Amino acid sequence: MTETDDKVIEEILAGNRDAFAILVDKYKDKVFSLVLGIVKDYELAQEVAQDVFIKAYSSLKKFRRDSSFSTWIYRISYNTAISEIRKRKAKRVSFDENISSKISSEEIEDNAENWRKDGKQKKLSRALSQLLPDERVIISLYYFEEKAISEICEITGLGQSNVKVKLHRLRKKLKALITEISKSELAFL
Repeated sequence: MTETDDKVIEEILAGNRDAFAILVDKYKDKVFSLVLGIVKDYELAQEVAQDVFIKAYSSLKKFRRDSSFSTWIYRISYNTAISEIRKRKAKRVSFDENISSKISSEEIEDNAENWRKDGKQKKLSRALSQLLPDERVIISLYYFEEKAISEICEITGLGQSNVKVKLHRLRKKLKALITEISKSELAFL
């Protein structure tokens, strides 16, 4: 039987630093998945996830237990990943425009062939990748992590009606993106 998060937190606050490893083991995969969904880079996601646990450990005394530990650590994960994206966007030199002009027709044909082979899951993955990071998080938390609207509100800092509206709009946006992806596949046939 595993210890509850509250018991583990009490142990940590009482001075047992090693007990934090229990929380890390329990939440590392979910934190990593959430962060990876935002930053879209495996190595960066590893760094950010590590930062999340460092922040959580150093802020554990501030954890008020108004919500579950999982919601609290998701909130830290979300904020840390979004901050990292903002930092990187500020530093990024606009080389994206130069790259897009250098794509060869062979690469386009290769991509077209790949698109023909993809199924529904690939179309959904592509559509999700075209969403903004905060949009992907909302979809991921609701559909993949099966979080309640109230938990999503706590994690993202958005109001309940705002989350509901965003989910509604994101469903429409995903449907439109998938339709667009399907049409682009047909155009290459």
